[in-house]
Amino acid sequence: MAEALTKPIGLPAIAGLILAAGESSRFGAPKQLQAWGRGNCLEACIRTAEIAGLNPIVVVLGDRFEEIQARTRFGRALIVRNLEWEKGQSTSLRAGIAALPEVCFGAVFMLADQPQISVSLLSAVMELAWQKDAVILPVIGDRRANPVFFPKRAFSHLMELEGDQGGRAIFGEFPVAQLPWLDEEMALDIDTREDYDRLTRIFFSKP
Repeated sequence: MAEALTKPIGLPAIAGLILAAGESSRFGAPKQLQAWGRGNCLEACIRTAEIAGLNPIVVVLGDRFEEIQARTRFGRALIVRNLEWEKGQSTSLRAGIAALPEVCFGAVFMLADQPQISVSLLSAVMELAWQKDAVILPVIGDRRANPVFFPKRAFSHLMELEGDQGGRAIFGEFPVAQLPWLDEEMALDIDTREDYDRLTRIFFSKP
């Protein structure tokens, strides 16, 4: 595995929070455990976060907790179990944020159904986060994309979300710095088996 990037001296560490608690209802099997490279989709997200230098890394699990825990190599990531995952994404945000250290500059929020997210994109989000006192939002093809950085001062607002609300519900309450990104493949995710097949063709069928 590639070595982790070295964080510039004097800059605060940025946490990584990987949301992986959903039941994959449209897919019909745990998306987190689908093959990706030499591991599974969740492992790919964890390794990318490690190489980019996110620290600490928190993985929020919910549905099929035992199975995913047993079949995934978590490296140095901390596992958090969300017992309320059926109540929506907001519960995973709260569980993950509660596990972060008190002294925390902010966190990059990643999704387990986007195993193709690159170290380059993560690093660009982090670099802009150190420069701007703002939410950092990638924009790909004129669309909002992930992963998104939230500064620590946004955490209390995220903790107040309910149901299936995600971080975008609080964009209007904080400055948002957009990060234009040209690689449209970074905006894809896995909802269905067709999505998964498409992504694997793109990333593993190239000559």
